[in-house]
Amino acid sequence: MIDILLATYNSSRYLQEQIDSILRQDNQDWHLLIRDGGSADNTCQIVAEYCQKYPDKIIQIPSDGQASARENYSALLDATDAPYIMFADHDDIWLPDKIARTLSEMANAEKSFSSTLPLLVFTDKLVADENMHVLSKSFLKYQNLNPLKTSLNYLLVQNIPSGCTMLINRALADLARPVPATAIMHDHWLALTAAAFGRIIYLGIPTMMYRQHSNNVLGASQYGIKYLMRKALEGKRKGKIRFHHNIVQATAFFARFKGKLDEKNATLLADFSRLEHCSRSERYRTLIKNHIYKNGICRNIGMFVILF
Repeated sequence: MIDILLATYNSSRYLQEQIDSILRQDNQDWHLLIRDGGSADNTCQIVAEYCQKYPDKIIQIPSDGQASARENYSALLDATDAPYIMFADHDDIWLPDKIARTLSEMANAEKSFSSTLPLLVFTDKLVADENMHVLSKSFLKYQNLNPLKTSLNYLLVQNIPSGCTMLINRALADLARPVPATAIMHDHWLALTAAAFGRIIYLGIPTMMYRQHSNNVLGASQYGIKYLMRKALEGKRKGKIRFHHNIVQATAFFARFKGKLDEKNATLLADFSRLEHCSRSERYRTLIKNHIYKNGICRNIGMFVILF
């Protein structure tokens, strides 16, 4: 029933722990699809050994050499035709009931809505150091993120659902793929698609351990004074670049789905896509009119400083 998509890149240090945690799942109705992005260590050897040992469970998807995480997950998404899809990061550890609990929530959502509606279920996660000592029992609280703020106006400027906690159905996968080169990340693109055309459901439990280490592609910093000081030191230029990427992604989303969007979301995306070409006062009015905000007062102050 479920394909688990795992993108690897120089993953040899933590990969075996992650695969072993998937193999220990209570629910065993899954296949693990792994694609490498051009590793220079022995990641591919590790994957080959697992494929040989578990040929009915683990499948290696051929790659063309170097690939970013977004490109890797997009290729994996194109390679699956399973009715349900999950995403795994190479350096985390899944709790034994992750699949079972998330799939049960998806089943409830399909009963409440429809299996033909694009659906995305996501959960919380434990935050751990590189030795898997728990730093926080809630990633969302650790980062001061509200898991219920997943409407399109919020997601345009800040993604909430983490890909490594997601379960999506076939309707969402078919609508969202391929993930374009202008997307920030596969999970952000999937969240935008689900918000615009389906439903996002939050299951308020941790289902995995999210490992923090020096090589994280996207790490978790505790929201607080140190976090805010670091963001301030990064400067306005970096903030402008990040915000520009949000606009580029939204512009691509609007271009692909323009004919399918309802009037409210079409107006929202049109307004947001031209934000960089507006005057300062028009930018302010656009954000306020469309309720385009981030989580937390300080984050919103930072966003307004960047734009104005």
